[in-house]
Formats: sequence, C-alpha cells, structure tokens
Amino acid sequence: MSFGAAVGHITEIILVETEGCHLCEDAAATLEAAAGEHHFQLRRVDLASDEGRAILRAHRAPMPPIVLVGGELLGWGRLSRGKLRHRLDALEICDR
Repeated sequence: MSFGAAVGHITEIILVETEGCHLCEDAAATLEAAAGEHHFQLRRVDLASDEGRAILRAHRAPMPPIVLVGGELLGWGRLSRGKLRHRLDALEICDR
C-alpha cells in the first residue's frame, strides 16, 4: 500500500498525529515552517482513522507522530529537523 506519493511534481508529506500529543504539535509546527522554504503539500491524518491505523501498521511505528515524505517513512516520534531539511533539499535537487 502506498501512502503520500508525489502528486504531479508536488511532494506530499503526511503527518499522522493524535490529539494531545506534544510531539505531534511540534512536528506540525516544524512542517508548517518548512512549507515557507520548500514546495510540498502537507496532509494531516488522525491516527485513529482507518488511514492512520494503516500507516501505523505498514511502517510499524511505535508512536506518533509518523511522518512520510513522498510515500517514504521519514521518522516517528520527535521529528528531526535536520533529517527533514536534508530530505526536502534532496527532493528539490531531483525536481530541477
């Protein structure tokens, strides 16, 4: 099952989150800030939804948030800003 593949030339980032999760709130703020510097579509998915549970199972993430970039797992738990920046920079080089 594929989640968050590139939509046209716009990369989709999926943030799987749950209510009351401070790491989820931090990841959302980081991704929203990154949207000012990089071109991507952010889609937020509730962990309790069918899609959220499917992503959790598919990637065997032990905790939220779960972040997928272009359908590939970037990470879970505390979002690494450096890892995110590196992945987004690499995607922009590929799109040129």
